Amino acid sequence: MKRNRSQNRMKRPPAPVRREEVSGWPIRIGVLLLCFFLERCVLNRFPLWGGTPLLMPLAVASIGFLEGSGPGAVCGLGAGLASALAMGSDGTALIWFDTAIGLACGATLDKALGRTFPGYLLCALVTMLLWEGLQSVIHIFFLGDAADAVLALAGAEGGYSLIFAPVLYLVFLLLHDRFRSELEF
Repeated sequence: MKRNRSQNRMKRPPAPVRREEVSGWPIRIGVLLLCFFLERCVLNRFPLWGGTPLLMPLAVASIGFLEGSGPGAVCGLGAGLASALAMGSDGTALIWFDTAIGLACGATLDKALGRTFPGYLLCALVTMLLWEGLQSVIHIFFLGDAADAVLALAGAEGGYSLIFAPVLYLVFLLLHDRFRSELEF
């Protein structure tokens, strides 16, 4: 009796389907680009009290706050480079500022604030105070602009920006919860 070779082999059960984890970073980068587009092309056409909102530093703060200091710094560097390229020489400070904000907000994750909404609001408030304070110092002391006008514009910009902070936190929190399995840097 001759048996076929294929009959001699034991049949193996089919291998289970392996699902590769989808990385959330392309989606986060897409949301950052959407924030950049909204900030530069849409919301700057609707000033409030003379100021336009800044979404990129708040988005970087939320990524750093939720993901940690490494991813926050890397996203801050990318967001700062995009802003600097769009603004020309006026935006080079955003490279350093966004990187530092992403790093600092990520460092608060390891400390007392945790991943709480009030903690994020505190980070967002400090982010806007630092940015508007830096801009005010530059305009008042180095460019010679009138202090009252600069401070009024800084307050308007900071307040207008903080209106969008809860929305950005919610979007990046949903992304963080959806793609939780990722490794941190």
